[in-house]
Formats: sequence, structure tokens, C-alpha cells
Amino acid sequence: MTDAAKQKIGFADLHLHTNLSDGSLTPLELVKLSKRKGLRCISVTDHDTLASYSATKPYADELGIEIIPGIEVSSVWQGRDVHILGYFCDPTNLAMNTELGESAKQRVSRAKAILKKLATLGVNLSFEKVMTYCKGKVVGRPHIAMALVDEEYVSNFGEAFNKYLADGAPAFVEKRGLNPQQTIRLIENAGGIAVLAHPYKSNVDNLIPDLVEAGLQGIETYSPAQKGAVGRHYREIADRYNLVGTGGSDFHTENSPYGPNCMKMPYTVVEELRERREKFRAESF
Repeated sequence: MTDAAKQKIGFADLHLHTNLSDGSLTPLELVKLSKRKGLRCISVTDHDTLASYSATKPYADELGIEIIPGIEVSSVWQGRDVHILGYFCDPTNLAMNTELGESAKQRVSRAKAILKKLATLGVNLSFEKVMTYCKGKVVGRPHIAMALVDEEYVSNFGEAFNKYLADGAPAFVEKRGLNPQQTIRLIENAGGIAVLAHPYKSNVDNLIPDLVEAGLQGIETYSPAQKGAVGRHYREIADRYNLVGTGGSDFHTENSPYGPNCMKMPYTVVEELRERREKFRAESF
């Protein structure tokens, strides 16, 4: 087997979360699980934070797993969340860290507004209680859902969203933030590559041409929610717009039916992303 052939062996999962955002595992626990699942390369794409890479890399190095910098940035379009993944961003980039700092403040304000709505419904949770579930700086609806379960207002995570927190539910509060095009430019300016996360869930197919025009370089085609005809649909879109088809498990907790490496995405996708990044950097100079 040639060296080139050996480089193509292995699997990658480029959509994973830790407890630095809304996952349940620590960086060390996630790396150990990824090792057990046979992954060659991972990216920890915690929501709206660049801290996960430095927190996870020492453990990945120790266990012999390649890790690339990742983030899942929450943008807003017509009142809806549109998540944009960023790979290879410079964790020290001032503009991006400034924007993420503002995002963290907005998340706190939104969480407090949700708690006020819950209180009018007879559901009393303190902000301090919610923050006990937030191990990083990124508080979100999943942490409120955890508190609702713990305080026995609901029986499970799904009920918390369906009854109180989902879009249109009684305690829902609209998020504020950058639009997807602004988010893509933010990622580019930090030296990264922008990828549309779980497009089936985001449901913004009509926006994709504008995102490509703004600099989108990839779209998730390997996703647990995108199988059969849905998967073929997004692979066709990736081909149509010359986008890298990326993906992963979108893993959050060990209770999930989809664990790291569930999609068996080939390592060649990592190579495609890296090549796309190098081409973009060369054209920028």
C-alpha cells in the first residue's frame, strides 16, 4: 500500500459537542469515547465558543487522534436559528472573539427572558440553578431544559422543548445575532472555512445560493437526520454548488442513539476541507 493510500484510511467526525456548550461529556471523556469508536480525526464544534479546541487537543494528542479547530456559530435569519460551522479558525482572532463575547451576553439575556416567561406560567427556576448545568460560558435552552427535568416540571428533555422552549412554545424567546452571511464572513476573516450545519434541520434551502455567494465552502451531507432521499438531495446540492460535503454525528450525550463515528465519514473529507482552506488562503493574498 502506498503512503497516499494509507492517508485515505480512517474515519472522521466533524460535529461533536462537550459540556463547554450543551454536551454532557467533558473534553477528556469525549476524546476517550472517540478513540473507542475508532475515529482518526475529530472536530469539537461547541456552540459559540473557540475554547473547546485548546481544552481538547492535549487529550487528543495523547490518545493519537487528530483534531482540527471547530465551532458552531448561531446566526439568525428571519427569526430562525441557522447554524454555521467554522473549521480551522484562529482561536486568538480578535474580531471573532469580540463577537462571541457579545453572543455570550445575548445568550444570558435570552435565558433570563425565558425564565421570566416560565415564571408567568407557574414554572419557577432561578438563573443560578440553570447555570449549574453550564460548564462553559455558553448558556442556552438545553441548560434550561436540564433544570426543568431536574425540578420535575417535565419528565424528559424532549418534553421540556415541546411544552415550553421550542420555537413558538409558550416560553420561547427569539434569538438575536448576526445573519448567516455576516457569520460566514466572520469565519473567513478568522482564517476558517464555513460550512452549513444540518441543512435539513435548518430548512433554508432557498438561502443556499446567497450563502454560496457570501463564501460558504461546505454543507453537511453526512448527518443522522439526512438519510435516503434527504441525503441524496443535499449531496446533489453540494455537487451543484461545488461545496465540500462534510458532517458527523452532532453528538451531545451518551443517551443519544447516534454516537461518534455513526456516519462513517471518510478521512478524505478532512483532506478536502484542508485543500479548500489552503486554496482560499492563497487567493486571499
